[in-house]
This record gives sequence, structure tokens and C-alpha cells, in this order.
Amino acid sequence: MDGDASGAVDAWTPAPGFERRVRSAIAQRWDVDPEAVRLEWGAAAPGTPPTDDAAFELVGTGAGGHWWLSVRDPVSGAMRLRVRAGVEVMEAVAARRLERGVALTEADVAHTVTVHWGAPPREGAPVGAGWVTRRVIAAGEALRPPAVAPPVLVNAGEPVQVVARRGNVELTLRARAASSAAAGERVTVRTEAGRRLQGVAVARGVVRID
Repeated sequence: MDGDASGAVDAWTPAPGFERRVRSAIAQRWDVDPEAVRLEWGAAAPGTPPTDDAAFELVGTGAGGHWWLSVRDPVSGAMRLRVRAGVEVMEAVAARRLERGVALTEADVAHTVTVHWGAPPREGAPVGAGWVTRRVIAAGEALRPPAVAPPVLVNAGEPVQVVARRGNVELTLRARAASSAAAGERVTVRTEAGRRLQGVAVARGVVRID
């Protein structure tokens, strides 16, 4: 995820109506609120900017937020314009400098609104207390994997409780973890009867098997 704007010195802005329609078209592609979409236009402004009602077509996949617009305007004529699009997201950042191997507390995490250039990111587990830093992180730096990792819930060699659900029936048994796993990660366990099973770490010392 990239929260930095491109910072083009000569960036231009089209007519409000045209920009609003482009924002709405991209929001529809990404299934988000148009008010959350932010646009950055290419540095080179056209000789005659498109009018509010100019017809256009989005060209490309929008990878990294980059789109080309194929514009057909009875006043300005045909043209191709480049635009970068992103969405506003709430992001966790370091409230202070953090050393490697630190288990985060609530005081270590701050939140700020930033622009994610490109389609909205997939929602994963929110970064927060208990997550562990994998390297030194500067104050104000975004807290994102792999710089931070979710807390380890299961440690290799430790006893765990295995929960298996079959329909409306839930079974529990004791086992020992053969590997370590963070929340949501797969882990191998060996039951007291010697059977090897695979499941997902869901809580401290708890593995779920579906």
C-alpha cells in the first residue's frame, strides 16, 4: 500500500463536472463511495481541457490506481488523459520509534487517514496490540506486514486444544503443536493417539479443524 502522492509540480485539474463523473466511474468499478475516491491528473495538461459533458471511457485495469481516459469532446476533440486514482483509508502507524521484536501495545499504535493508490485493499486482521515488529519501525511509519506480524497463538512443541465441528456437533481433543502459527495461519498438530492433523490457529493454544 502506498500512501504517498506523486507530487507532480505541474499537475492540472479538469472542469469540476468532468472530474466528478470520472470519480463516479472509478468508484463504480471499485464498488466504493465516490466521495472516498481521490484523483491525481497527469502533469501535462491538454491544450484545450475537456468540457464538463465530454464523453470518456476508462482504459486499462487500474493497477496501482493508473487509468487512461479516452475522451471524445465535441469542443476539445479526441484526446487521451492519464489519471491516478486512490481511496481514503484509515491506517495504523507507529506512535513512536519501535525496535525489532516489540509486541505492540495500544500506546504504540496511532491511526491516520491516508490515500491508498489503487483499488481498495483487502481487509485483513487489523494491526493492533499484540502484533510483533519484524524490524525497526520509525515513528509515523505505516504498520503493515511484513514489517509487523500478528501475534503467535500456537508455539511448536506446546500442548493445544483442537476443536472440530461436524454439523451441530463440536468435538474437542488434546494435541501437541508440530509447528508455530499466528492468528489465521495453518498449523500441524499431533493428537495423543499419534494422528497428525492440520487446522487453523484461532486463539492462544486453540486450533480449529473444519
